[in-house]
Amino acid sequence: MKSYTKYILSLLLVLSPFMMLKAGPPIESDIEKEGKIKWLSWEEMVKLNEVTPKKIFIDFYTSWCGWCKVMDRNTFGDDYVGELMSKDFYCVKFDAERKDNIEFQGRTWTFVPGGRSGYHQLAAYFMQNELSYPTMCILSPKYELITPLKGYLSPPQFEPVITYVAQDFWMPSKGKNFEAYKQSYKSGRATPWIAPE
Repeated sequence: MKSYTKYILSLLLVLSPFMMLKAGPPIESDIEKEGKIKWLSWEEMVKLNEVTPKKIFIDFYTSWCGWCKVMDRNTFGDDYVGELMSKDFYCVKFDAERKDNIEFQGRTWTFVPGGRSGYHQLAAYFMQNELSYPTMCILSPKYELITPLKGYLSPPQFEPVITYVAQDFWMPSKGKNFEAYKQSYKSGRATPWIAPE
């Protein structure tokens, strides 16, 4: 009997680090891509924003969207883009076809079945009912839409947009024209971006 107990105890000792690992498929708050972007769930972002208001960047994606995956790899996986994003935004990965309910601003937002799969009402709201992917939406700390960004953007295309918004140049009081800003934009990256093969 003692040897059996000793065996069980030694087995538990060996297996205990593995038993602490989370089982099951990843949930939205577990999403972590390459690079330096700290992706949050919707709920995590709302809690953080209540304490320390900050602009919000939402990547609306679907599991079947090929360009969403390219955007993840090339743009969101880029270290310099990650630094820019993490400094000025709460970043949220939001599956636009997620099926759970979200309580937000006194309303329950739900999944609506239809088409290829359906869509989540909160995604449709911020995407202004134009359900194309990838779509990224930048919000003010009060959850007002600053701008949607549609389609794939490589880091050289993405950097001027995100820095323009981060510095609040989009506000009419700043008087900054985006096209002029884009033409004069100089990247702060140490080496030029090269597209992965």
